[in-house]
Amino acid sequence: MTIAYKTEIHPNSEQIKKIVSSIGVCRFLYNQYVGHNLELLQQKQRILSANQFDKKVNHVLSLIYPWIKECGSKARKKSLVNAETAFQRYFQQKAGKPRFKKKHAQTVKLYFPKNNPRDLEIERYRIKLPTLGWVRLKEKGYLSIHGSASSCTIEQKANRFYVSVLFSSLYGKKTKKGKAKWVSDGVGIDLGIKDFAITSQGQVFRNINKTSGIKRTEKRLRRV
Repeated sequence: MTIAYKTEIHPNSEQIKKIVSSIGVCRFLYNQYVGHNLELLQQKQRILSANQFDKKVNHVLSLIYPWIKECGSKARKKSLVNAETAFQRYFQQKAGKPRFKKKHAQTVKLYFPKNNPRDLEIERYRIKLPTLGWVRLKEKGYLSIHGSASSCTIEQKANRFYVSVLFSSLYGKKTKKGKAKWVSDGVGIDLGIKDFAITSQGQVFRNINKTSGIKRTEKRLRRV
């Protein structure tokens, strides 16, 4: 099970500059992908996939616009994947034709995967992000320091920045007020029918009522 938590961050001036420029690159590539494929549709041709267009970005567009490389490759690729998803939803008649992203709308997010074990480290008051380093959190203790983060996205709203962290495993629970109260030795338990219980740590407890020993005992009890 995965779960995401969103909280505001306080990046410094250099980090803000990098975040804003990277979001701009992602928005530019999203629009390039949409524009190119809309032209192909008008010509009754098959659209390019995100992987195909990514090759064009690396071999053509990055030479014309060198500033594209200022944004991480994984974030650039994610923007193309999002654009491809928009076309898939359009073909499935689940949404309208993809539109260009506008700067003032600020709907593009910056994606950061966990490239190495030291990425996405979380402390009570800060988080370590790829290419950005340690970034201060506005709300201390909201993100779990015991969870295993797999990826995150950063978005900008006006002059404020927010990070959404996706946890692949997590210890702790949220209070009614929405703040997380984390316990280092906490464990989640899923009760079932086939198995009596499965914990968040992967332990499986068999349902003894389904064992042959219990069935024989119940049979003797009924006879008595």
